Parts: sequence; structure tokens; C-alpha cells
Amino acid sequence: MITPVDTVKYYQEIIDYIAGRMNVPVEMVFRKTYDEMDRMLEKGDVDAAFICSAPYVEDKRKFGAELLVAPQVNGSVFYKSFIIVHKDSTIKSFDDLKDKTFAFTDPKSNSGRLYPVYRLAKEGYRPETFFNKYIYSYSHNKSIELVAKKIVDGAAVENLIYHYLKKKGSPYTEQVSIIEQSPDFGIPPMVNTPGLSRFLKDKIQEIMVNMHLDQDGKRILAEMQIEKFVEGSDSYYDSVRAMESFVSIFHSPEVAGSDEKKTVYFGVIPKDNPRIAYEKYQLMIDYLSEHTPYEFELVLKKTYDDTVRALGNGDIDIAFLGPLTYLHARSEFKAVSILKSITEKGSPTYRSVIVTKSDNSIDQLSDLQSKDFAFASMKSTSGNLIPRFLLAEDGIHLRDLKSYNNFDYHDSVVKWVLKGKYQAGAVRESIAEKYLPLGLKVISTSGPIPTGPVVVGPRTPYAVVESIKSTLLNLNKSEEGKNILEKTDSEMRGGFIEASDLDYEHIRQMINDIPTSCGMGCHPKIKL
Repeated sequence: MITPVDTVKYYQEIIDYIAGRMNVPVEMVFRKTYDEMDRMLEKGDVDAAFICSAPYVEDKRKFGAELLVAPQVNGSVFYKSFIIVHKDSTIKSFDDLKDKTFAFTDPKSNSGRLYPVYRLAKEGYRPETFFNKYIYSYSHNKSIELVAKKIVDGAAVENLIYHYLKKKGSPYTEQVSIIEQSPDFGIPPMVNTPGLSRFLKDKIQEIMVNMHLDQDGKRILAEMQIEKFVEGSDSYYDSVRAMESFVSIFHSPEVAGSDEKKTVYFGVIPKDNPRIAYEKYQLMIDYLSEHTPYEFELVLKKTYDDTVRALGNGDIDIAFLGPLTYLHARSEFKAVSILKSITEKGSPTYRSVIVTKSDNSIDQLSDLQSKDFAFASMKSTSGNLIPRFLLAEDGIHLRDLKSYNNFDYHDSVVKWVLKGKYQAGAVRESIAEKYLPLGLKVISTSGPIPTGPVVVGPRTPYAVVESIKSTLLNLNKSEEGKNILEKTDSEMRGGFIEASDLDYEHIRQMINDIPTSCGMGCHPKIKL
């Protein structure tokens, strides 16, 4: 809200104010660029920070930064970008700045960069093709000074800082004119890292929103030209998200006319062997490459855990996961479910089944006492988690089996059962149905399980996510899309619908209850 010179003084007073009311030491950390502070927030090197609106949107998406409070100025929690020129300039509109010199503030600034770049994009321009030259000043007051001294022809600055300087009698504001004002944006907030304890977050928030009610707090706020702090709402920043999305799509290689498209890496959990997985998913990957501004590449990792880690680390951008692997990705990396599939039966659910050879005497779960049993991967929902519950509900725990083993692929489970190496096994229903004509029978079927979600990682750009989401949601609405779905996994042949974390709450509860529900006390405590 105020100039960097004054920031050190007044923000230090806020820090001291918080420390005094919490009776704990609080240290202020100051950095020159927005990116430096964002990196500190992501790493947890700071617990809370005053940041710009655009970085808040990015940080929330990237690593879960949380809105703590927002300042209220002149009765509003919104602010604008001003496009300014020298008062003697012949430039009277934004279009007149073509082929002129321009100052952005910071590469991550909302009012000082994103808005003017968005403004250009709407007219089909990029900064490098519109301006003769542009620079970064790294502060709003410096941009005002550069325009006042005629070092640049124009600049984009925050209206709050402009008005602050004007009230303080800055000579530079007297030398500039405002030629355009942006729409309202959510005001630069104070945020906290997702790792900050609920107690500390609530305490800091309580102190900040009541700051205007005592003399010391009121004095500090008055000096900063802030009325008070309010809790605020994330929806204040939706217009910033919309601008980011538009600019990102506009600057994508396809829109730019480049021959080289950005590559998006699409992972799939290895529930099938690589040859089968390629046959099931490559057509869909090719379709995404043809119908979005991106080039997609199918990534097949060796294990479920490898896929989750790759998503969390940014080695892959998006993945088809199972319910259980999604919950691990959500817990460990804050991955987000955006879509879930519809099966060929028209349902957003599928089932786990326990199978055996049709010519043996095993007809119910109780017959599996002291038998050899084959599970799918340890991280498989339908091949491991759910069937263990089915067995336990019938009084059969792992100790009651003669032996058991986990196999990488569902097909492998069935093949070992048909060979007689294992008397029974657990797979997803669609796999069992494929082998019924070959001498397989089902002796137990689970309740409905939500289909596995399409999951994006914490580093996946918003524009990429929206492009994939839109394309997959419309996949079953064209003949080409329907033909592709017909050749993919049976659990996706109905297309896709939107998903949310709540769709998998039942599975999460099952996992969290395992230490007590198994009846043996052998499992470690798990919290997803």
C-alpha cells in the first residue's frame, strides 16, 4: 500500500504490534522482489507476508497459501491499476503508447504488470511487439519517478501508492497524468503459509482485524492510510485469476504462432502393463495435443508411488490416479482432483471383486480360510484396499490366509489365479469381466467406489488445467471423441464430469480408520 522506504518503518511497527500482543518475538523479513518473498513463503522460511494480489493467486494455486487478512482503504477492499504518462505528454490513451518506452514494476505485480499485459493481449499485442522498449522498476514509486523525469513515456502503477504519495506531497505525482484506470481488483492481502498452525493463524487474524480499535493500532494504520484489516474473501481475487488465465492462453505457443508447443506430461498409474496402458491412453493423449495449445506426452512410471512423486515434484503435470493414490497425492503434495470418469455403464463409480477359478469349490469368502490370495498393487484401491475390507468384514484377516502377495497389474492377479498358483485374488470389476469366459468367477463384489480422478499437480499452470478440463469435459460430445473413448479404459468410456475432494471422503475415512478397524492393532496410524 505504501512506498518501500516507508514500508520498513510502518510494517516494522505492525510486526512489533503483533509481537507485543502475542508475547512472542516476531521478526520482519524484507525482500526486494515479489519472487523472492514467494519462494520464502513456499519453503516455509516465513510464516506470513504482505504480498501482491497476483502472487497470492499463484501461491494459493501452487502451494496452498492462505488469505489471512485484507486491508480496507477508503471503505473498500479493492484497488486499481493506473496507466500514467508525463503531464506534458501528447499521449492521451493507452493505444498512444505504441512504440514508446514503458515501465512495469515487478514481473509478478498485478497492477504494475499483469493488468497492462492483459490489456495488450485483448488487442492482440505482446509487450515486446507493442512497446519500443520496456523495463522493470521494481517499485511503484520508482515507476512514478521515471515518468515524472521523462525517462520512460508511461508506466502502470498501483492507485493506492499513487494516492499515498500525492497526499504526502510527492513532487513526482504532480508531474504525471492518469490516462486510464483498470477495473477493481482484490486488494493486496496478508497471507500465511499452509503450514502455520490454526492457533497462530486465528490469533494473528484476531489481532489484525481488531487493530483499529486501540490507540497504537489506529495510529499505525492512519500513518499507512489504512482504515482497518478485515478477514476478506478469496473471491475478491477471481478477476485476477481470469486475467492470468487469459494472458497465459494468449501467450501459449499455439496462439503465438510458434512451431514449438509447450509439452504437458500426462501420467497414468501402472494398474496395467505398459503395452496395455499405451493402447488405452495414447489416443486420448494425441487428441489433447490436437485440440489444445499444448503437446501432450504419456508418462508411464514403474510404481504408483513413482507416479505420485512425479506429480508432486512437477515431473508430470497431470495424471489419471486411483482414489487411494489421489488421497496420498493430496495429503503429501496438495494435488487437486479436477475431473472423474464415467464408466461404460454410465456410472461415476466402479467396484472391486474377489475372483477364483470357476471349477474350484470356493464359493464364498469364508472358504478362503488358509488359502493363497493375490492382491494387486499395495496402493491399488480396488485391488488391495477395498478387498482387504471385504475379507475383514467376513472375519478373514491376512493372518488367516495361507499366503498372499501383491502384484503390479490387475491382469497379473487374474492370470496367477487362472494358473492355480493362488486360489483367489482381487481386481477391479472390469478386469474380471474380461476373463469370465476363460474360467473365472466372482465370489464377492464391493459397494460402489468413486472412479479415479484426473489430478493436477501443485505446479501445473492454471491455463493448462482449464484447457485440459474443458477438452475432456467435451470429449463425449463429438463423434471423434466418442470413438476415442470407445477404445480407452472401460471405466472412462462414458466421458468425464467435474470432481471434488469430497467425492473421496469415504475412501479417506476408510484409510484413516484402518488402525482400529482391522481388529489386529498391527497398522501404523495414518492420517490422509
